[in-house]
Amino acid sequence: MDALLDYLDDIEEVLDSSKSLPFTNKISVEKDRILEILSEIRLNLPDDIRSAQRILGDHDRIVAEATRKAQDIEEAAENEAKIKTNNHEIFRRASDQASEVIENAKQDARDLRLNARDYADEILQGAETQIKEYMTNLEQQHKRVMEYYAQMIDVIYENRQQLRGR
Repeated sequence: MDALLDYLDDIEEVLDSSKSLPFTNKISVEKDRILEILSEIRLNLPDDIRSAQRILGDHDRIVAEATRKAQDIEEAAENEAKIKTNNHEIFRRASDQASEVIENAKQDARDLRLNARDYADEILQGAETQIKEYMTNLEQQHKRVMEYYAQMIDVIYENRQQLRGR
């Protein structure tokens, strides 16, 4: 967070040292320096944001893995049921057990998918909150910079008026 504030200070310094365009409140800035600072900000983003991006990337893999595990469990239960078909009573029991195992596997797969989705949502919510806070801080600092320049323009205007004897 301190690094981001340092970068914001660098941007303010570039803005402060920029030349004003005549008769406007616009300035001319060093594009390369601003792009360099933005590149540094990107390289030094907080780990929470990078973690959220990794979780997004892992989400599909986690769901696919849960689905594959559920299919493996279902196949294993079906294979187990086929082996136990030697005797009618054994078959009946095996069929009942297989159905129960399949239902449990399906429920476990559903639970795993829901938990993975909830976990990803929780991480993303945290990242969203942090990004919103960064945006609010940036907006506040931008407002302060704009107010400072507006005051500077007023002072310059008053000085010009005094020079003209008005």
